Amino acid sequence: MKTSRKGLRLAAALLALCLLPLGGTAEEAAIGTEEKGLTLGECVLTYPAVTGLPEALGETVNSRLLEDTRIPDYLTRMSQLISGGSLTVGWTGGLLGDVLSCAVSAEGAVTSPRPAHVWTWSTIDLRDGGEIALDDLFADPEGARAELERILEEETAPELSAHLSSSELLPLPEGFLLERTGITLLYPAERLSTLSDRAGAVKIPWHRLRDWLDLSEDGIPARIGVPEMITPGAHTRELLEAMAAAKSLADVPAVIGDSVKELTDRYHLLMDPEVYEGGRLFALEGASFQQVFLLTDFLSESWDASVVQGFRAYAGCFGGLCVGETRQADWEAALGAPDSRVAFDPEKAEYWRVETGTCDYYRFGGCQLQLYADEDGVLRCLALTE
Repeated sequence: MKTSRKGLRLAAALLALCLLPLGGTAEEAAIGTEEKGLTLGECVLTYPAVTGLPEALGETVNSRLLEDTRIPDYLTRMSQLISGGSLTVGWTGGLLGDVLSCAVSAEGAVTSPRPAHVWTWSTIDLRDGGEIALDDLFADPEGARAELERILEEETAPELSAHLSSSELLPLPEGFLLERTGITLLYPAERLSTLSDRAGAVKIPWHRLRDWLDLSEDGIPARIGVPEMITPGAHTRELLEAMAAAKSLADVPAVIGDSVKELTDRYHLLMDPEVYEGGRLFALEGASFQQVFLLTDFLSESWDASVVQGFRAYAGCFGGLCVGETRQADWEAALGAPDSRVAFDPEKAEYWRVETGTCDYYRFGGCQLQLYADEDGVLRCLALTE
């Protein structure tokens, strides 16, 4: 991509402007993040910066973040689009203990007038400013890569729509995002796309990689809180109470009360809504909603006025409760006896779109946690409702 000297000077000026925070202060004593960015015509750019680090380390970290996520390139592109064209650059992720992990999404006229969607990413050790690689997460990197490939090939691939323009899951992509609940693999659009032609991503819950993780005290997984997410214990109630107070499942970018239409406009439907007893299940595109459904009403064929009434997760790990793994006895040991337990025979299970078994109900503040177990007592679905 050729850029004139005038364009380069303008891009440099835009970068200087972009270093001004959109919110927060620079005098924070504790390590944190602040959002920075710029709006120019039809172009909007936001990205995170780390605050509270010693000056030299902070410069190293934030310079690496800019370089990894191609923010200067996007600023140059914005300068080229002043006369026409749109570009939206946003980010997800953040601090996990003393690790920063973020994914930047660029959508629009990224490199040409033709619409495109591109992921960039950065995962940085805030102790020394070094980049964290995928293999750094595992005590057995070779075994972990083999297991990731097995999951993608045997479990993820069969679930992909036949209508995708690209669906090449292997080999493993270079990009990834770390979150409390799992690792998200970030693909270029020519390898994996969504039905709305965005670059694809696949999330793997941490407990699926339990046997390969480096869970030593100084290991990256332990430093970002993975052990608390994959093993129930004294911490479980506190983490679930915090999730209920937030009225959302961990790492899911939606909250009870949100507009269903606004969410479907932003993330797009993965499939037509499914009816269950008294409501509808909405599946959205994107790794954040992988096997996570929005619960809403079923008052009419339209959902323009519908709001999110809850969530159901058929996969994932939340505060030590791992779907497909944790048993009733384990969550009772961590949470105590449920407020109530309801049996689901095959007919009732079909109406509710769950497996035959039981559901344990726990009340946390203004929200209700529902833990659906199969006939063997294994957690198969976790739900949060008001």
